[in-house]
Amino acid sequence: MPAPFVAFVPPPQIQRGWAGPVARPFYNAGKLFPGESLAVAHLRSFRNTDPPRLVEVWNQAFPGRGAVHLRNSTPLERFVLAKLYFDPAGLILAEDAGRCVGFVHSAVVDPGQGPKQGVICMLGILPSHRGRGIGRELLRRTEQHLLERGAEIFLAGGYDRSNPFYFGVYGGANCPGFLQSNPEAEAFFVKHGYRTQQTVLILQRQLDVPLRVSDPRFGALRNQYQIAMRSPRRLKDWWQECTVGVVEPLEFVLTDRAGAVKARALAWEMEGFSARWGWPAVGVIDFEVDPPERRLGLGKYLLSAILKQLQEQYFQTVEVQIDEANKSAINFLSPLGFEQVDLGRVFAKDVPKS
Repeated sequence: MPAPFVAFVPPPQIQRGWAGPVARPFYNAGKLFPGESLAVAHLRSFRNTDPPRLVEVWNQAFPGRGAVHLRNSTPLERFVLAKLYFDPAGLILAEDAGRCVGFVHSAVVDPGQGPKQGVICMLGILPSHRGRGIGRELLRRTEQHLLERGAEIFLAGGYDRSNPFYFGVYGGANCPGFLQSNPEAEAFFVKHGYRTQQTVLILQRQLDVPLRVSDPRFGALRNQYQIAMRSPRRLKDWWQECTVGVVEPLEFVLTDRAGAVKARALAWEMEGFSARWGWPAVGVIDFEVDPPERRLGLGKYLLSAILKQLQEQYFQTVEVQIDEANKSAINFLSPLGFEQVDLGRVFAKDVPKS
């Protein structure tokens, strides 16, 4: 099944004539915004010297299970700042006496079908500086930035292909929006006119529990199909190369005797989250079975084989993320021992008509 078209709306200076990543200024000089009646000196866009300052805010603003604890700025460089489409103007910092006390990061995504999405990928404030209007002003500034980039709807958090940044450092196996384990996010966005648009269930299975799967179809499937694990030379499309490729996932494929791929999935070692949780974990993403081959047991057969392989590699936890509305997927995973550990929500807000 072909992947949906997704494109980024680049900043105006890139739209006028982009010669490639070498011609794109990676960082800007940190444009200052006009002063406001806030408890901060100013708001400004990203500077080259900011990553260590963002680390301090990150670790205090996101202490929950679903955010990687940053020992240094390398993960931010790897999963956020090094993206070819990173626009420094979309990352706005709030400062108080020269100290970074909060930030917001957003980008515009064009899904090809439907309105252009102005995605607020992340927003964090130091606990000591909450309740002073800093978050409100950061939100206003980033919405203004998104409007200037052509956004037709605002999204707070993005699921899967609606979130261009922070895969690998926030959310777990994929990008599920803002996590329930960070409850202040929901209260903040709802207060400022956002509504829940999508809920994503975060399911995990403990691999130290024996896997007992009984399905009479498995015997015939073993004679008709083969399962292989490989390091893909290329991923499905440029979106996966940009967002997922950095973790170098393994691909599990189920093929028929003619070599045609009938089912596939990607698995990646969640190193940062493993350090947070204290045990080795793997994320399984992009699990799909060809539509004509569904309800024949192929998905169950492939996932069972993946779980057995991960058990042999001494991983302790496997995580998947499923849209709450996908009841068939939830019913498929429950008998295999997956249990909900968290959930993420994507919030939406209509762009003002004016």
